[in-house]
Amino acid sequence: MNQKLYATIQAMIDDLNNNITPKADATAFPCFNEMALQGNPDITPAMLDAVLATLTPADIPTLQRALIAIENKEQAWLGFKIVTDPCVVRNSEDTEVVGVKGKGAGSADDQHGIFFATEDKEIVFSRPYSNRDSFQMLDITRGPQMHNEQYAGVAWLSESLEPASRVFILGAGTVGSCVEKTAHDVGFATVAVDYDSEYLNEQRFPLSKRVLISSFTDIPDLGITEDDYVLVLTRGHMYDPEALIFGVVSQAGYVGMMGCLEKNQRVFDMIEAAGTPRATLEATHTPIGLRFGAKTPPELAISIVAELIQVRHDKRKQRQQ
Repeated sequence: MNQKLYATIQAMIDDLNNNITPKADATAFPCFNEMALQGNPDITPAMLDAVLATLTPADIPTLQRALIAIENKEQAWLGFKIVTDPCVVRNSEDTEVVGVKGKGAGSADDQHGIFFATEDKEIVFSRPYSNRDSFQMLDITRGPQMHNEQYAGVAWLSESLEPASRVFILGAGTVGSCVEKTAHDVGFATVAVDYDSEYLNEQRFPLSKRVLISSFTDIPDLGITEDDYVLVLTRGHMYDPEALIFGVVSQAGYVGMMGCLEKNQRVFDMIEAAGTPRATLEATHTPIGLRFGAKTPPELAISIVAELIQVRHDKRKQRQQ
């Protein structure tokens, strides 16, 4: 659970109950930090304060629904309606392609706001909203700033309330480095693990928590849970057996190993001879990634992360059942 986000939202509720203007910053809502807003000159980090200044006790149910979503690890978002030009925000610029024309085509009002939305099209908002507002409020489930350029006068940001799944990259080689960036681009958090600081460094893994180990035979407890993903990508496959054993024992929800069929079978044989059941090994995602002809490190990273996206999607669907 994102404890900081939960505490921030709870504090906002407390402030509203006491008729105090809520306060927050981009450490709690990263969609407002300068990096996230690059390429969007109409929005600045200071606009978060402008949005919060419009909140009233009527917005408490929206924030309470967000807390429930965090507690239940729902696939849900807290969204921000940001009016950048009050003079044009209510006007429609839709075309036949968009299909939200006529009555309700413009935004319902020219005010900032906070709302809650889910993948199942649930919306909680303190004010009436138009068809177009609904269209864009649900669009945030596809990512922050989705379709922001479609209409003049208004922008939409969002913060995911679902905790980012962690991907443990065992091996700081070129493929692992490529996986880090690709995984972060689609909402995973990464932990890079290796014994060689020449490979495991900030330049090669700037987005990851880095864990320097003494060897792959002595990986410490990393707190891995069934919600986590373990990728066996050791350089030159030299320590694939040790890394795969760690992944299987860790009880991660996903364990995958890169390599050709012949190499992977040799690794399986070695581990089975040491006492691990063959069925346990064959239940891993080996070879790792979706099959579509990937060969170079960037292509392999796309293949691997594509499989992670598919597994994450399946897990979400299972939780909803």
